[in-house]
Amino acid sequence: MKDWMIDFAELAREELPPETAERLIGLLRPAIRLSAAEAGETVVGRLGGLPKLPDGMAWPSLSDGDRPLSFLAELDCGALARYEVDISLPDAGTLLFFATTDANEHQVIYVPHGTAVAERPAPDDRVEVYAELPLAATTEPTWPPRDHPVLVDVFGSLQEAEETVWHHVLDEDTLEVFEEQLRLFEDGGKDGPPHQVGGYSDALQSPIEAVAAHAAGTGSYGDPAFQEEARQWVTLLQLAEDGRTGMLWGDDAWLIWGIRRDHLAARDFSKVHLHVAGH
Repeated sequence: MKDWMIDFAELAREELPPETAERLIGLLRPAIRLSAAEAGETVVGRLGGLPKLPDGMAWPSLSDGDRPLSFLAELDCGALARYEVDISLPDAGTLLFFATTDANEHQVIYVPHGTAVAERPAPDDRVEVYAELPLAATTEPTWPPRDHPVLVDVFGSLQEAEETVWHHVLDEDTLEVFEEQLRLFEDGGKDGPPHQVGGYSDALQSPIEAVAAHAAGTGSYGDPAFQEEARQWVTLLQLAEDGRTGMLWGDDAWLIWGIRRDHLAARDFSKVHLHVAGH
């Protein structure tokens, strides 16, 4: 068993019936959690600051060209390649993430390794320049949220998963359920805003896989076309609001970029789906 799985697997096997525990452990996905880089840590990217754009590339703007987008994040794919994750990132180059301040429009740019780039000043004062925050990384386990389509594949329905996993009673006297222990486990591993590459995103309403499948017009949970479309989507990047950079989108919103596996494999970032998740 891989190191990032061990603590979660021990929790599941201690608290759940054997068959349920193994099914849940089998659903684990490694994610790269991003945190503020401390002295001596490997920097894998950054939030904010000014982007390094390829020579000759115009600053990204709205689809109608009316207004420039704001730069949010840069990921160093070569540095991230050292960490286990469940998605096939490029093994070199950088990913640049831009969006409007209300996140209604966005653009993701892949800059291959060896491309000549230069830091570009903001084109005008409509661009929000966020404070720069270098990022470090670690691999952590993620598990599906309670309304994730993969639960239908494994447990038959969301209701069955709810009853079998989250509402499994641990103590008949106190009526403590597994969900409470899972929340304690999750809270114990948090260190700052939950920025993340890959894994299951922290769905505040609906997971990105379900959002993207709905957007594709494939029906809903349990429909074969919906389930198949949801399987094709993965989390590219999750950004939470972060007061250290000034990134605040209202209502404690998070930005979650999803991408189809085939588009990621083709290094086609033109069809990335951005989901704004708020409380």
